[in-house]
Amino acid sequence: MNGRLEGKTAVIFGGAGRIGSSVARAYAGEGARVVLVDRNRDRLLGVKESLLKSIEQDLVILEATIDTMDDAKVMTETLRREIDSVDILVNCPAYISRASFLEHSLEEFDRQWHVNVRIVFMVSQAIARWMAEGAGGKIINLASVGGLYPEKGHSGHCTAKAAIIALSRVMALELASHSIQVNVVAPGPTETVPFSSPFYTQHPEILQKIEEKTPSGRIGHPEDHTGLMVFLASDESNWITGQVILSDGGLGLV
Repeated sequence: MNGRLEGKTAVIFGGAGRIGSSVARAYAGEGARVVLVDRNRDRLLGVKESLLKSIEQDLVILEATIDTMDDAKVMTETLRREIDSVDILVNCPAYISRASFLEHSLEEFDRQWHVNVRIVFMVSQAIARWMAEGAGGKIINLASVGGLYPEKGHSGHCTAKAAIIALSRVMALELASHSIQVNVVAPGPTETVPFSSPFYTQHPEILQKIEEKTPSGRIGHPEDHTGLMVFLASDESNWITGQVILSDGGLGLV
């Protein structure tokens, strides 16, 4: 039986991360050809080696650092030499810095804005132009529960993720005429790099409080989000655009 993404090509920007690689595995399992784009070549190679043990089709990896629109154009031109079209774009680059508002440095605020917003804008614009040349496609941006609800110590993070939500809604409005649907997945706290950082290893009580507050009783695993990501990438969601869907174990309810 064919998978739900059979015959589609998915570009996952931030594909070497925990969530990005989990989405890649799920998409490949549903028949998609997967292209992983990330700035970390060693992690890209590691993810590729791991994925090839469990999927039949080959996958493409591309090391790319996107700091300017020219970088985004070069990335797209490179991809055009590797693949014929893009049906799905998942944007999941991430950088998070924890600090109280009064102590939050402008440098860290700017870095969170750059990684979480400006880069997503640049990559999305470049790929959407490509999609618009053809039959359209799906763009899925990762935000965070923090983009909808304030979190102490995360002014930069919450600002950036709220901006992603606003950007995605405008994209959905403007790209609908090109048969491009744009949606947002907003995960709750998930087992990714930040939760293995020195801050959380030195303050396990903070993680415990998050788990106790979450109705489901734990933080998320990357795989908790992949079913939703497959649905939003598939033809089953062709009438859904501009939506923000929480995948947070109920955290947004409390």
